[in-house]
Formats: sequence, structure tokens, C-alpha cells
Amino acid sequence: MSRQTLWVLAGIAAVVGGLIDLVGPLLYPHLAEPARQGVYVLIDVLLLFGLLGLQSAAGDRTGRLGLTGFIVAVSAILLVRSSETRLLGPSTYALASSVWVIGMTVIAVALLRARLPFRLPAGLWITTLAVGLAGLALKDQGLMHRLAAASFALASLALGVQLIRQGRAPSGDLA
Repeated sequence: MSRQTLWVLAGIAAVVGGLIDLVGPLLYPHLAEPARQGVYVLIDVLLLFGLLGLQSAAGDRTGRLGLTGFIVAVSAILLVRSSETRLLGPSTYALASSVWVIGMTVIAVALLRARLPFRLPAGLWITTLAVGLAGLALKDQGLMHRLAAASFALASLALGVQLIRQGRAPSGDLA
């Protein structure tokens, strides 16, 4: 399988994961357990595939900073999925999801520094962190949490679209 095919498949995974994540809040009240948990796992697996595609496409250009963000983000995804173990205490999920956003923000900075064509998802990951921090400062976990979650889902969509474009580009090289 060529790298370009991998990028297209990773892009499709990121788009589908982002779409499900975006419309999920409308679906979750209608899903019983364990179906709801199954949707969460599906989203995270699809977003992980997108992240792996991004690392394949841009990892050599984002340097140590990008690699650090990648390691933090992947580790956080695993912590999110194992949050029922309460490895980090009763707030394991909240801490792990926050670390995931921090990892994605580090990747975003590395992408922007390298001037790679992933500016939209990078900006949305940074926005996710900013909105999440504003929600904490304002003690607003309702609207601000939803806005941060929507920004994260949109970043996944934007990442997927860019990965698909890169995979279909004649040269396959990043601009």
C-alpha cells in the first residue's frame, strides 16, 4: 500500500470520526449502554487512525515537537479509553481528554511552525484548548464544553479532508 493510499484511508477515518463526534450529542440520549460506549470507542479508533495518517504525512517535517505532541496525544487516547480503571483517580477521563487536547495543540504548533498545509485543523485544535481553558476559568462546563468538543470534531474533519487531498495530489508531497 502506498503512502498516498494510507493518507486517503486515514483521511476518510478522520472525516467519519469527526462527523460522528459532531452529531454524537444528538444520538447519545437515544442509545443505551453498551451501544453508547461502542460509539465512543469507534470515534476514538477513527480519530486515532487519522492521527496516525497525519504522523505519516507530516511527522518527518514537524520534528521533535510534533513527535512529542503525537506521543502525548496517542497516550491520552489510550487513557481516555481506559478511564474506567480510574488510573488517574475519579477524574481520569477529564484529565486524559485534556491531555489529548494538549497533545493535539503541540502538534498544531509544530504543523504551523513547519508551514504545512494543515493550518485549519491546527487552528481548530488551538481553539479547542483556548475554549476549554476559558470554560474552566468561567466555570462553564456546559456551553463552553460543547463549543470545545465541536471545535475538536471540526478539526478532525478538516484533518481528514486535508489528508485525502494530500493522498490524491499527483506528487503526494506536502506543499
